[in-house]
Amino acid sequence: MASGLDTQQITICPGEGNFTRGAGRVRGTAKGEENTMEWQWAQGAMFGYFYPDFKGRYPEASFVLAENEYTRLLTNLTGPDRLLGRLVKEFRRDYKAGGQLRPDILGFCARPPQAGPIVLELLEVSTANQAVPTLRDDIGYKLNKFEQIIRRLDPDIKEGFSLTSYSVQAGASKWRPIPMYQRIVPLPPYTDEQGNKYVEWICFQPTFNRNWPYGIDGLLLYEIHRMPYNSDLAVVRKLIDEEKRRRAAARTPYGVTLTPWLNEEYLNRMPRDRDALRLAAAVMGVGLLALLAIELLPVVAGLELGAAAVGTGLAEAGAGAGAGVAAEAGEVGAAALAARASAMPTALETAGKWLSALGRRLVLSPKPALAPG
Repeated sequence: MASGLDTQQITICPGEGNFTRGAGRVRGTAKGEENTMEWQWAQGAMFGYFYPDFKGRYPEASFVLAENEYTRLLTNLTGPDRLLGRLVKEFRRDYKAGGQLRPDILGFCARPPQAGPIVLELLEVSTANQAVPTLRDDIGYKLNKFEQIIRRLDPDIKEGFSLTSYSVQAGASKWRPIPMYQRIVPLPPYTDEQGNKYVEWICFQPTFNRNWPYGIDGLLLYEIHRMPYNSDLAVVRKLIDEEKRRRAAARTPYGVTLTPWLNEEYLNRMPRDRDALRLAAAVMGVGLLALLAIELLPVVAGLELGAAAVGTGLAEAGAGAGAGVAAEAGEVGAAALAARASAMPTALETAGKWLSALGRRLVLSPKPALAPG
């Protein structure tokens, strides 16, 4: 049965200045996570996506570290790992502008395929309005620091890797969150003191707005979007419960997207819910995608089995993905955030299919009118 509704496009970014606010603390977090910052969510998401990419390119003798892990990693390593340990120690010693200097995300490979050079890849994650100082003061400075450290470690490198000579490829990573769903990081919805409900998400579209459409190596830029929504949108909860019921009945493995059950036939059996969802899609656009995804996350990823559905209880789960340092008390660690990031694509894909059933199609954002060079 035709719905009579033409498919309409929803861009994944509403545009700079539209529903945008300054970055700060994550609102809507669970008890014990009140001091979680949005930069932690942003870094964790990018870490979760970058990790399998880097390990796929450099499967042997390689590491991917996030900022929190970098400063806490033990440095009493032996053998080939001594280089990593010394890198950690050197960066912990380096102070600039009153704080410890360390990469946001660092990929390191001691033995690349085909006996290539030692690889160091740097990623810096920053808000869009800090692009210039991040590029100048962080990426440029840290790459220069890498070169200084490598020169000082020359004897250790030769001894640790049994080399008479070697080369080093240290540079800004060319990795980007290219897939559409990697550019959206939903945040927990929250209610303000006046009872107004908001859905928020981190948007990495600004990464591509500089040097459009390619971005700048090593520089991952984001902004925070916030959108009010109807507090009576109970139909979202109904959809989540139905997804959970169907997954349990089908014994669907976590992380696997179900064959879409939310289709035109289902919607036409529930016209009131259908109309409420279509209205929400028309009004909220990508905000509805963010809301659906963050609500779906514990269901499609099985995170409700943990002590905290989207919190620090995920640290152990994240360790299996290569994040070996647990979060300290009261802090969301890189391991927890990486685990969440690895699960988020399934939640976003499911939410995107639901929007398609409502006659909405997600598309990449067009070139901004004043895209910086």
